[in-house]
Amino acid sequence: MTALQQKYDITAMGGRLYPFINAIRRSDVVCTHQHCRGEVFYCRIHGRHLEKAQELAKKQGVTLTCTPRPSLSRRLRRYRWRLGIPLGVLLCAGILFYFSNTAAVIEIRGNSVVSESVIRSVLAQSGISEGVWIAGIDFPHSERALQLAVPEISWVGIRSNGNHLIVEISEASPQIPMLAERTPCNVVSSYDAQITDVRVYRGHLVRLIGDGVAEGELLVSGVFEDDKGHVNYHHAIAEITGIYQKEAELSEYHNVSRTSPTGSTHVRRFFRLLSLKIPLGSGNHGFSEYREQVTDTPLCFLGQVLPFGVVQQTFTETETTVSTRNPEETQLALNGAIVRYEKNFLEDVKILQRDIAYSADENGMSAHLVYTVEGEIGRVSDIYIK
Repeated sequence: MTALQQKYDITAMGGRLYPFINAIRRSDVVCTHQHCRGEVFYCRIHGRHLEKAQELAKKQGVTLTCTPRPSLSRRLRRYRWRLGIPLGVLLCAGILFYFSNTAAVIEIRGNSVVSESVIRSVLAQSGISEGVWIAGIDFPHSERALQLAVPEISWVGIRSNGNHLIVEISEASPQIPMLAERTPCNVVSSYDAQITDVRVYRGHLVRLIGDGVAEGELLVSGVFEDDKGHVNYHHAIAEITGIYQKEAELSEYHNVSRTSPTGSTHVRRFFRLLSLKIPLGSGNHGFSEYREQVTDTPLCFLGQVLPFGVVQQTFTETETTVSTRNPEETQLALNGAIVRYEKNFLEDVKILQRDIAYSADENGMSAHLVYTVEGEIGRVSDIYIK
């Protein structure tokens, strides 16, 4: 507190010095650090008592020298006509008020199945994102909107803790899929095929091994009728294997376009303040073709993520070139496409025969594929009872 008060170092000499000292002590002047050296009296008094001390010195004919001591009040008095300090204080108070009522961080809790990006996207559609004014958020509406937009969420609670928005969710328990083994159905053919093997677990076999069947034809019936004419419906279960054909058409072109990086890159950085991005530099990449990669590095203090960060955009220039392949290279690429087709679409069947008819024109080559395969041909067909 003493640093705020103005004090003076007093030096008194000449005149009736000792009567002056006695008068100082008898008055209400707060006088400290008193000592005499020769015919000189030294002390320290408060600024509010300076005028009284000067009156006493004048009465006793004492020469009084006053030296102001450094103090906060004296320093502030020098800046009393400068408006920068009060304006700065008001600005700091305004900034503090603004950031205290603005969502700086959105924290999502309780999600394990639903991704955080999906939740943030739905919240953004309701007007909730970093930098939003918290007092303007309609919490009940946003909670209902999030619950309706994401079926996996059974409950939502949104609350604010200072400038943090906390979104707490409960995910719905996964429903156990119901087995359709009690639904009446038949087993019909998926292809025009010849039956090679039959395994019936439930139902009445209609066609035998060696029979040819058309697509959609009944193989195993789930309808039973007793000798009294009573009809019962069951869920037919069977494994029917047959030989059938599959066709495909694949093509490769002589002219192939490829996009590859040229090695030139351009980096732009932004200072992120909530949802506001402030550029740290200038200039555009000027690339006609490019790939863009964005990284957001938030700033942390004492383990806490701050609503500030550095966003970096990296632009990599690319170039699209068109190369022309000779017929041998085109056919080699077409053969590779055939191998990939068989691996992706014919892996669960046995290939008995493969017929490939190649054709070529000025643009490229094509292959018409005809496969004779052996595999499962039965599929379930529900029985609709009136």
